[in-house]
Amino acid sequence: MKQKKSAPYRLFTILAGAIVFILFLLIMYNETPLTKGKAVFYIPSSAVNDVAESLEKSGYELSGVDRFILDWVELPQAGWYRMDPDELGRLFFFKNLHQKQAETMRIVIFAGDTTDEILHRLARDMVLSEERLKANYKKYSHFREGGLLADKYIMARAADEEAVIQYLLDRSYSRLDLFAGQEFGSDYNVSQLREALITASIIQKESNDAKEMPYISSVIYNRLKKGMKLQMDGTLNYGKYSRTIVTPERIRNDKSRFNTYKHKGLPPYPLCAVSMDALEAAVLPRESDYLFFMLNEKGKHNFAATYDKHLQNIKTFKNHRKQMEEKKKAEEAKRIAILKQKQEESKKAKEAKAAKLVKVKTEQKGKKSRENNTSSIKLSTQESNTTKKPIETEEHNRTLENNISTERKINPDNNISVDDNESNRTGPISK
Repeated sequence: MKQKKSAPYRLFTILAGAIVFILFLLIMYNETPLTKGKAVFYIPSSAVNDVAESLEKSGYELSGVDRFILDWVELPQAGWYRMDPDELGRLFFFKNLHQKQAETMRIVIFAGDTTDEILHRLARDMVLSEERLKANYKKYSHFREGGLLADKYIMARAADEEAVIQYLLDRSYSRLDLFAGQEFGSDYNVSQLREALITASIIQKESNDAKEMPYISSVIYNRLKKGMKLQMDGTLNYGKYSRTIVTPERIRNDKSRFNTYKHKGLPPYPLCAVSMDALEAAVLPRESDYLFFMLNEKGKHNFAATYDKHLQNIKTFKNHRKQMEEKKKAEEAKRIAILKQKQEESKKAKEAKAAKLVKVKTEQKGKKSRENNTSSIKLSTQESNTTKKPIETEEHNRTLENNISTERKINPDNNISVDDNESNRTGPISK
């Protein structure tokens, strides 16, 4: 008869089996491959739902177990993260995700830039395809222009074109949605926001001064209420004309809806990226009766409620511009005169230097010529002395020979002295 196991033993066995089973499930879960998405992705917050939605948007398919795991691990804060290709297993991917921050860089979207200008600079700075950036913007943006808010953004260096556009639009739309909800109510429609963006873009093209923006906004609304044409140069700075000067010829020839000298109402869509200052001014104009504004000598604007006052402001600015042009011409003439004087002084200095150099060379040449003449005289004297000495020696020898011959003729019988060898000869020398 088998011995019955004790209760503690049975409990231990059950617990051990459960632990083994759980470990087995964890091992099996960890070994189940995770569907890989983008190598670099952005997580907007540390909330479980935001983390899960960001991963799924980036191409990672999550199961119910994955979401359960996310409830038990340390979640990443808002920021850019990367997929580690060396990560061992599904469980460790979620467990270590908060430590996998991606390398980032700061980018700036400037107020007044068009979408094409923004994407061109992004492609250049991040070494991305401009065409793919444009395709993704068209795919995800609700607005043809103005969908990207002017601001500073932190971007992952290794982000691809789709991730870049999604991040910029998500960040911009989050702020736009919050703004529209506060200004128009939670049930606002997109057309309200689009109209606010159009108005803000006109304001942005006309001025960068946040203090002036509400007054420019009031001019826009006052003219629209009176059924007047806006007649603003800024509306003609659209698309490829973003950085061009508006001329009378341009005003006459441009037949688009952006030409507010010809057409009433707002342009068909925003002109550029706007700042939050311009957007706030667009929905919160300053109370005024202004219908006109004109640049002044300080680079700001003078506002007017009547056309006569506006003409006076125009005349004041034209006089100022004329004075500035005359001053500029005078300064340019003065600069040219100073430049000519310096050139003349430089020319004279070069001529003096050249003359001095010629004089030095002439003196050196004369000195060298004198030295050559002196050397020639010395050499001639030496050659003369050398030639004369052999002549004197030959004459002297001839004189001696003549003397000896004469002596022999005078004294034929005299004996000639000879050396010892001659004295040993036999017989007389002469008879």
